Amino acid sequence: MKPKGNYLKNVLNIYLSFWLGILGGGVIDYFRGFSKPGVQAYLPFPWYELLLKVIEVNFTFSVIIFLLGINRVVQRIVIVIISFIIGEIVFTSGFFIGLIGILPHGLLEIFGFSLIAYAGQNLRSKDNYVKPLLLGYFLLIIAAFIGSFLTVYILQQTIGLSI
Repeated sequence: MKPKGNYLKNVLNIYLSFWLGILGGGVIDYFRGFSKPGVQAYLPFPWYELLLKVIEVNFTFSVIIFLLGINRVVQRIVIVIISFIIGEIVFTSGFFIGLIGILPHGLLEIFGFSLIAYAGQNLRSKDNYVKPLLLGYFLLIIAAFIGSFLTVYILQQTIGLSI
C-alpha cells in the first residue's frame, strides 16, 4: 500500500484536472460565444427522474474512468475532454450562474469521480482500490441528491429555473 501522502496527492491531481477542464470549457464558451447568456433554463421532468438520470449518467462515467485507469494518460485525457464539454454546458447561462449550478453538488461529485479514477489506476497494481472506489460511489450518490434537490432549489431562487 502506498503512503497516505502519495494517495492524497494523486487524488488531488485528478481532482484539479476535472476543475481545470470545467473552467477551461467555461472560458472557451465565453470567448467563442457558443452559447447565449441568459437563456431561460427548465427541467422537462420531475426531480425524482432527475435524480435517477444523474445517478445513471454518473455511474456510467465512473465505470468508464475506472476502467481507463489501466492507462493513466488516456484516463487523464478523457477526464479533461469531458470536463471541457461539461464546462461549456454549465456556463451556458453565464459564469456566475454556472458556478451556482455546479458548486453545491460538484465539489462532492468531482471528488467522487477522482477517487474512482484513482481506484482504477490501482486496479492492476493490486493496491487497495476498494475503499476509494466505494467512497467515490457513496459521494456520487450524495452529490446526486444534492444536485437534484439543493442545486435545483438554488437555481430556482436565483434565476427562476422552472420545473
